[in-house]
Amino acid sequence: MKINDFLGVNVENLKNLKEAKKREEVVSSEVKPKEGEAKAKEASPAVVELSSQNLIEKAVKRASQLPEIREEKVAQIKAQIEAGTYNVSNREIARAMVGTLLNEIA
Repeated sequence: MKINDFLGVNVENLKNLKEAKKREEVVSSEVKPKEGEAKAKEASPAVVELSSQNLIEKAVKRASQLPEIREEKVAQIKAQIEAGTYNVSNREIARAMVGTLLNEIA
């Protein structure tokens, strides 16, 4: 008689199946709202939408305050060109060309 064998099924497999079933129940209970929670969750998207709208407005405001030309970057590139150390890889040039072409098509 095999102790670890119960009708051809390993006891460890049964334990794993039970644990997996418990995890599925926990996940499904978290995903499915209860009756009282359904009304609360219906109201929450409006709040989330409002707060995301505020975040968008703040981001647009900050972006508009940034300078259009990054003087530090321009000065750095100019210095590299004058020193003869400015190198752009062929891959970067090709990406820029393809990106520009795609933008013109779209």
